[in-house]
Amino acid sequence: MYFRKNKIQFMKKLYLLLLSVYLLFCLDSCRQSDEFELKGELEGITSDMILVVFDDPESKLDTIYPREGKFTYTFTPDTLNIFRLVNDSGETFPIFAEKGWKVSIKGSLAHPEIKGEGANNEYQEFLQSIATLKDSAQVCKQAESFIKSHPASPASAYILQRYFSQSANPNLDLIARLAEPLTGKVKDCRVLNEVLQKLPEKGKNTSAYLNYMSVKKRNGEYLSWSSSSTQKQYSLINFWASWDKESIEIKDSLYTLCEKFSKNNLRIVNFSLDYNKEEWQKNTRKDTEQWIEVCDYKGWNNQILKQQNVQRLPFNILIDRNRKILGSNLYGKALQTKIEALIAEDKK
Repeated sequence: MYFRKNKIQFMKKLYLLLLSVYLLFCLDSCRQSDEFELKGELEGITSDMILVVFDDPESKLDTIYPREGKFTYTFTPDTLNIFRLVNDSGETFPIFAEKGWKVSIKGSLAHPEIKGEGANNEYQEFLQSIATLKDSAQVCKQAESFIKSHPASPASAYILQRYFSQSANPNLDLIARLAEPLTGKVKDCRVLNEVLQKLPEKGKNTSAYLNYMSVKKRNGEYLSWSSSSTQKQYSLINFWASWDKESIEIKDSLYTLCEKFSKNNLRIVNFSLDYNKEEWQKNTRKDTEQWIEVCDYKGWNNQILKQQNVQRLPFNILIDRNRKILGSNLYGKALQTKIEALIAEDKK
């Protein structure tokens, strides 16, 4: 009787143990099936890191540290995610991520070969279709054809932004015609929202979000457009040049804002249009977390200036951590009042 009772207890414990192992296996299997995986084997990597810039469903940054160009990047997306790989030369490439997808990328970011599911394969097909085209008009024609034949693909959202929206003078009528037949899921992509916001509304031509751009600070670190703070941080992007006296005076006057507002609430990014490093640095201050001086040496070819069709200095743009435009050409009391109102609204 004693041995029989012990045997029953032993069998119960064994059953519970096996059940626990089975449940852990099931949970692990579920976790793995939900996990997105990107494997890379890239050539010509001159930096020890690659930026991961998320466009959808929210704007944020991550970093990949490849070894001899090889890496594996994983995360579990709740919904469709669109992000870009950005190298130290500013070259970018989009990746589309859903639960359970496995994607691989080889070659270089300038000439990649991507294999995977959904929009990743579709985007690779598009790249192959334009690989031999040298005329930009032919490339745009092929992009137009792709969008029309793939109304349910998130790749169409990215291509519409990349080839039709990111120009100094976008063809708004064409953008509207191409966007109209896209499915609701594609139109919900945040990356496409930037495009749709350029369409005429009440006689105005404005964009709600700034396109992401890669630029380094003087210490060699990339400038992040999203805050890691738990509080909302606003960025004033102020454009100036050493050859424009008025813009220098305005830039100097902005320094008082650093004393009025916390670094968790506001930072000022002074973007110079200079081509010469020495001329740029003559009128700069020491960088801090709140006061940042940058220059890409592209002058009027700066991507933001092209997007906003800016023709003269001075010029500034106030954005939030998701690069949403909250105002432009705000100065003095008007600028201070705007920032105070935004901070007060955040506290509610």
